[in-house]
Amino acid sequence: MTEFVTKAELLTRMQAGYTEFTNLLSSLSDEQLTTPGVNGKWSIKDNIAHLSAWQNRVITALQAIHNQVEAGDPTPGMSEDEINELYYQTSKDRPLSEVRNEFAAVSLELQSAVERLSDQQLNSPLPWGKSQNSIWPWIAGNTYEHYQEHTQIIQEWLASRKA
Repeated sequence: MTEFVTKAELLTRMQAGYTEFTNLLSSLSDEQLTTPGVNGKWSIKDNIAHLSAWQNRVITALQAIHNQVEAGDPTPGMSEDEINELYYQTSKDRPLSEVRNEFAAVSLELQSAVERLSDQQLNSPLPWGKSQNSIWPWIAGNTYEHYQEHTQIIQEWLASRKA
């Protein structure tokens, strides 16, 4: 059984993860942020756009919960790899400033969406989902846990460039 997490605790973890990730980004040059090959063909900018895209999916679902409607799957039948490729193709040519601004805005919007839910809602399954897992680990997996995953990817790439 998943642990019970309060909204306040989840928001604290989300903010801490966001701050840590954006501190890493702010230490990098525009050239570092836009150089391909960080993971596959992706640049750090592409990783940031990827995070925003997945957070937008969460926002849509949380807004549906708040409005007591069912959220549809925006990519029905697609695998995670196919969805990631779709998001990459959609954002790869966008300017760095636009991607960074979107990441900041989406992160704030996601925090607001979480703030509108109760502790009970966060610790309950999606009302229309098949899984009995609580919602909050899904939010964690698309915020601070996802930031940690991409921080590791970025740090490994940066270390390989120094070698």
